[in-house]
Amino acid sequence: MGLPSIGPEKAFQVALEQLKMDMPKGYYISRVEGCQYVSFEEGVFTIGVFSEYNREWLEGRITSTLTRILTGIMNQTVGVHFIVLQAEVEEKENLGPEPPFKASHHQKQPSALTLQAEYQSIYDEIVQPAQVIVFPGYFLRYIPILGVELAWLYIGFRQAAYEAGAAKKPGKKFGAPAKKIARYSGMSPRSFWRWAGKPDTWRKLRWFVKPVKDEPRWRQGKDSRPHRSSSYYRVSMSIPLTPFDEISLRKWLYRQLGEGKNPIQVLQVALETSVDELIPFSEQLINNEDFSAETRSVQQLLDLICSPLLESDRDTFQELSNKLAHHLMPPKDLVFLTHYFVENWLPKLGPGPGWFVASMRDRCYLNRRTQDIRDEVKMNMGYAEIAMLLGLKRAKTVWEWLRGDTVSIFVREIGRDFGTWETAPRRFKVCLVEPMVPEHQRMANGNLSGVEIGANDTIRESMDKNFNGASDIDRENKSHDLLGVIGTINGANGTHNIGACDTSNGANDIDTPGAPGTFDWRDWRSLNTLSLGHQKQDNTFTTTPGSNGSKSQERTTKTVVGPNWNLEALFSRNRVSAKNRDYLLEEEVCAAAFISWLLYAASPGGKGIRDPVAHAISRLLENVRRGAGGSYDQLANLPANELSEMIDRALNWQSPSNADWRKVMEGSKQSSLQNLAEQLGLVVNSDEW
Repeated sequence: MGLPSIGPEKAFQVALEQLKMDMPKGYYISRVEGCQYVSFEEGVFTIGVFSEYNREWLEGRITSTLTRILTGIMNQTVGVHFIVLQAEVEEKENLGPEPPFKASHHQKQPSALTLQAEYQSIYDEIVQPAQVIVFPGYFLRYIPILGVELAWLYIGFRQAAYEAGAAKKPGKKFGAPAKKIARYSGMSPRSFWRWAGKPDTWRKLRWFVKPVKDEPRWRQGKDSRPHRSSSYYRVSMSIPLTPFDEISLRKWLYRQLGEGKNPIQVLQVALETSVDELIPFSEQLINNEDFSAETRSVQQLLDLICSPLLESDRDTFQELSNKLAHHLMPPKDLVFLTHYFVENWLPKLGPGPGWFVASMRDRCYLNRRTQDIRDEVKMNMGYAEIAMLLGLKRAKTVWEWLRGDTVSIFVREIGRDFGTWETAPRRFKVCLVEPMVPEHQRMANGNLSGVEIGANDTIRESMDKNFNGASDIDRENKSHDLLGVIGTINGANGTHNIGACDTSNGANDIDTPGAPGTFDWRDWRSLNTLSLGHQKQDNTFTTTPGSNGSKSQERTTKTVVGPNWNLEALFSRNRVSAKNRDYLLEEEVCAAAFISWLLYAASPGGKGIRDPVAHAISRLLENVRRGAGGSYDQLANLPANELSEMIDRALNWQSPSNADWRKVMEGSKQSSLQNLAEQLGLVVNSDEW
């Protein structure tokens, strides 16, 4: 039934409310919400918008719908006309009287400017990948202590404090809506208040968020009814040492001081010691609550242990203390989460899988210096390591996550080495592009009728496309520089097929093609599994199934590694960018130089190198003729089969007899040697696996 008495401006507001209920939320906010009523003359509504692109979009998409709604409300035939509001404003400004004098450079310029954001693609407009939440990477060590839910709750408080301005003016109080904290925590407002009502929540979060207990205050609201004043919380923006790390670092410092070193000498030694030795994660007792309620920064702990100091040493001690704090918590070690991921994907993933995806992404990166993309992650202890990092009681939980439809969009398992089911080394492919949630995919695809599939604005519904060639990745041409495809050889000898290589037929953690809820293995195989780095027959493991269909005793054979290295295959295996690969091959770099730097990174001398391949490429770009020098070069020039045998012996706790190996590689960590073998494409018979 029509409403003939309603005014045109009110009718337009009612129509907006109707559109809000009928349209997808994302498009309503980005396209319709900013529309303004301008006039109603001769049965035509004039609606103002703020960009030509938005005017064309609205004119082509909702004119007929809006006309129908307004016709019903006004009980008469009406029309709708969209105009760019900014142009009208400029015209009005030009109609004003001429100023009595011309503006000079001495005239004060306006303090405020009018800004308007525009996007070149639907993907950028909806996802807005530049809008990020940032926090120190060290906080990830608190997840097993706080639990996955409370860890996200702190992120919500922290981000809300930043946006409110509290971080810029410490000590001053700022208001923050509870809905915003809940949204950045990946939970509903109802869940937020449920967690806030638990005393145990604030006991566990006491290092980061402290509710201030003051007397309830009441104020009169606009509705003339009493309203309670907002709750008051203090949010810590600094991340202190975890209780377990403080215990480990304290023991290490006391041990050094007990050897007769003075505080300055202790700090100098600490700066030359690896982080894993100072604060080893593996020694932490997950979910152990028998620790002190007080936490300290690195500097506070050093002051407590090393005091009193000589006055002459104080400045040097303070400088070294800051350096040690940066050694343990590098300022550039930051975790980035897009607002889109936290607000849209986290509620779908859940707190545990959300941290799993975030932590796996944190282990990947784009090296702008070498243009190498790292979107594969190897967990040397497999599911057990992931469970430990997230404070899970059972490793099978990770296995279950990976087989869910949502987690599989971001992380896929692409390979497993030999070992027990929980602790076998495993490799994962990680999606670094922010995919759209299904509702936004449908909304965007439904409104991109003129866009060809494969263009930058296209939102792919296929999960596999999120891993190679996802939207808005810069492309030089159609076949190069696709995320997850750089430098790879699809279908190479190392490709994991069911029953091939190191796959165990019938194992509990293997997806069988056609099994309920699983993907065909062809859609799961690694985009980065390449041919091995030598020119002879591949190293392969074979598994002989029993006649009854169950897996019999595994029979493994190792083929002989050839004497020569294939540099192009080595570069492809280690995903060296096409640009750097072509440059180095053109400069005739030799394989021995590349291998020399990989050996150095795996040795005790390279203990501070986190990415051996990127380090090797950066050194070769400086000088294509030079390796790490000395014994490293001597080892790199050995035949491939001899070097493979040495790595094999070292992984089986046998010391190779080669003098150069004993000189520089003796004492290398098993994990470093395993990574070296994988980088070189060697399959070794390690008893530990």
